[in-house]
Amino acid sequence: MAFAIKTMNKISPKGLKLFGGKYAVTDSEATPDGILVRSAQVDTDLFSSALAVARAGAGVNNITIDKASAKGVCVFNTPGANANAVAELVSIGLGIVLRKIDKALVWVRTLESVTDVKEMDEKVEKGKSQFSGAEYEGKTMGVIGLGKIGVLVANGAIGRGMKVVAYEPFPSPMNMLKLDSTVHVSTNLAEVIAASDFLTVHVPLTDKTRSLLNKSSLEAFKGSVILNFSRGAIVEDAAVIERLNAGTLTAYVTDFPNPTLIKVPGVISLPHLGASTEEAEENCATMAVDQLKDYLEYGVVRNSVNFPAIDGRPAPSAKARIVVINQDVPNMIAEISKVIGGAGLNIVSFKNESNGKIGYNLIDIEAAVPAVVVEQITKLNKVIRVRNIVLG
Repeated sequence: MAFAIKTMNKISPKGLKLFGGKYAVTDSEATPDGILVRSAQVDTDLFSSALAVARAGAGVNNITIDKASAKGVCVFNTPGANANAVAELVSIGLGIVLRKIDKALVWVRTLESVTDVKEMDEKVEKGKSQFSGAEYEGKTMGVIGLGKIGVLVANGAIGRGMKVVAYEPFPSPMNMLKLDSTVHVSTNLAEVIAASDFLTVHVPLTDKTRSLLNKSSLEAFKGSVILNFSRGAIVEDAAVIERLNAGTLTAYVTDFPNPTLIKVPGVISLPHLGASTEEAEENCATMAVDQLKDYLEYGVVRNSVNFPAIDGRPAPSAKARIVVINQDVPNMIAEISKVIGGAGLNIVSFKNESNGKIGYNLIDIEAAVPAVVVEQITKLNKVIRVRNIVLG
């Protein structure tokens, strides 16, 4: 079976090559089985044929997740694939502020009319004092969120001689194993904010993290720089502007320009460059394509933001794999099994996972599955979507 893939942004060729001959990949596909996207807005209701959307990046606020879940569309992201690129840019952003690089570059351009080398040297030596800066070493970096990016940022700060305090209410054991042992981890946001010279944000944008840094939460901040390479709405614009105008904040570095901030003195806006490296784009594309292929061909779910994780290639004796997506309610396994057993089909393997909202089932069958069986399962109460994957 061939699959149709719609690309909605420019995707790294290294990733696209992984699709192979089973896939038709184009940006003009009207009825895709899968959608591959970076930053474009995706309304899953516009693609009734879509089985999955793969985001070549971490944030998924450009995809209609609730609509996707309601129709049984799996949404993937690629956590960690761009982590190094973002972490490096955080360090660069802080360095620009501390060494006044942005201001120094603007000033140097004022010397364009000077043609004499000696005069240029004199002006540089006289003028450079206004750009005297500060160093990383000995300062305290506050890291909000210890996902893959946050851990890299924290470890990098330690390597540059900084102390690091971090806020993480739900630490991942895998990420904590990679974290430098000298990082002080707290579940108290106010404690981290109060202890920091610099604050950097590395949490996803959700209803709970929207305006996480606001006028109230920032009252305890005595530091000089806030960096936001996560999502713009996590930091409240009004709170930043008020602190900059009052002189209690030196700079706000954000990767998300908006009309409110773009002309505010003290704001350094970058054009969403966090993952804009060749390496990160290749990593994200490769990871997204691998996940999309495994889902379309085998129903395997890895790094989904709306479906539970479930792995496993089909059993060797299986001729078909039924994928059942349902609301997470009791007795679904029994009802599904009853339909399959009633049709005289032998179940080789039955895997079930849930995330509290979605129940996800991979059922390997020894024989081909008639269309009537798929229809009967689809009609079961609380079933959202059923797929019949022919194997071999």
